[in-house]
Amino acid sequence: MPELAIASIEAIAMPIPLAKPIASALGSYTHVDCVTVLMHTSDGPTGFGFNLGLGGAASAAIVLYIEQELAPLAIGQDALAPEALWQRMWASNKPRMRGGLGVWALSAVDIACWDVLAKSAGLPLHRLLGGFRTNVPVYGSGGWLNLTDPEIVAECEAFAALGITAFKYKIGAGRDHERTALLRNAMGEDFTLFADANQQFTVREAVESSRMLADYGIAWIEEPVLADSVDDLGEVAAASAVPVAAGENAYFRWGFREICDLRAASYLQPDVTRCGGITEFRKIASLAESYRLALSSHLWPELSISLVGASPSGYLPEYAELIPADLLTRRFPVVNGAIQVPDVPGHGVEFTAEAIARFRRS
Repeated sequence: MPELAIASIEAIAMPIPLAKPIASALGSYTHVDCVTVLMHTSDGPTGFGFNLGLGGAASAAIVLYIEQELAPLAIGQDALAPEALWQRMWASNKPRMRGGLGVWALSAVDIACWDVLAKSAGLPLHRLLGGFRTNVPVYGSGGWLNLTDPEIVAECEAFAALGITAFKYKIGAGRDHERTALLRNAMGEDFTLFADANQQFTVREAVESSRMLADYGIAWIEEPVLADSVDDLGEVAAASAVPVAAGENAYFRWGFREICDLRAASYLQPDVTRCGGITEFRKIASLAESYRLALSSHLWPELSISLVGASPSGYLPEYAELIPADLLTRRFPVVNGAIQVPDVPGHGVEFTAEAIARFRRS
């Protein structure tokens, strides 16, 4: 008999409007498309899981996949054994979990299961995972292509006013040189800048772009080429004048192992809500340590700080202001450039009941 049985799983689509439209080389967006998962247990705590995409309506498909494929495999299983549950859900779904929305669904359920485990243990998640740091420096993320020059500088300066010392901006739309020079001149030589190409370049274009970025002391070029072609990414990394960052669109430990084996990136950026959940994020963190690479993250800073902060290889989780702070039950303020890891049982990231009621897609 399971120690703490999973009684039911509730998956909810929650499209949340952005304060204002944003744009990258991949497209323009007016909302974030969230899924929240509530894992209810018999006589125990409820666990919360999530994922998030920019724009679109993928949440509807993810909810159906969780309800029809994953929940039947999970109900009645032990909520205190997330590794066993992960294997049970993944093993019978391998053909549909090579990547994409199936893995997003698995990730959200896995996150909820780890939340249950940590709550039941009476421990913050980061303690359960090793507890390397409790105060985690972050980098500011934005620099969207639809921002005017004054707006991008103001956004960067707003992050700097919080004590944040690094900022990521978008490239890949024709004014890369001008935007890069603008930010470097505005922020000075000691401020760290990252450039995100969102898979926009060919290998040749990426290498050429890296030379321009190196002239301005840019610390990395992110996702310079198609994420599906790790060989191309490795070719860029071998010739690039600046380090490469990648991983937001990589799946499972095996996708990251390929990146590591080819030395295709110096910075790994798993998204816990896409890579296979906390179960896989832990293994990706171990790869980063083994290959002596830096471990960052993609989105969900509220949760990523616990994961990156638990790893000796952890480096500056991404801090993007996409979800209004008042939609969550707990605030995650940036103080002196860092966020304090929640010192509460579980991972500490939950939408309020009001937010769920307001934004759930009927």
